[in-house]
Amino acid sequence: MKRMIFGFILFLGINTLNAQIQNNESDTSKLHILKNDIKFYGGLVHQHQDFFNKAFSFQGVETGVILNHSILAGVFGAMFVSNLDATVIDYPNFYINIRQAGLFVGNMINAKRILHTGWQINAGCFSLTGSETDVGIFNAEKSITRLNGLVLSPQFYAELNINRWMKLRTGLSYCMYSFEDQSVIKNSNLNNVSLSFGFIFGKFN
Repeated sequence: MKRMIFGFILFLGINTLNAQIQNNESDTSKLHILKNDIKFYGGLVHQHQDFFNKAFSFQGVETGVILNHSILAGVFGAMFVSNLDATVIDYPNFYINIRQAGLFVGNMINAKRILHTGWQINAGCFSLTGSETDVGIFNAEKSITRLNGLVLSPQFYAELNINRWMKLRTGLSYCMYSFEDQSVIKNSNLNNVSLSFGFIFGKFN
């Protein structure tokens, strides 16, 4: 009887150990697949649109991850690299600079094809400074107007796979700015359709 009980306990122990080994192998396999499905990337992006009825551009960067060749998530940042000379209310020459940064999510469709499409939503914060003189872009303390608010920009784009580590992206988006003080700057001065293009770098295959 004792031998039967001992044998039964040994049988259960062997089966439990075998199940644990299989679970560990499954977890290792899942981690390996997950590792292969996550790709880190970075990009240089140029965004062109009208501000105060004048064409001007952001220069920006974005970096994030691509999951399973389709889902994107990460951070972005962009700024004017020089001041925009615009006419604002009683100021015939008003020098404006804008910076923005935030998070994005998106999705690529058929990313392994040479030419494919996708969408992306950028959401974050922006700061605007304005001055009557063309001060340096880092001399915000000399500005007479300062605004802070939120920016939301949905985008549709197409990408061309140039090689295994670089893509060319061109897109169309609509930028919406939200802020409280509109005594000098209005939403209509900033909200507009924008065109963008950039180079995206990473190990894609």
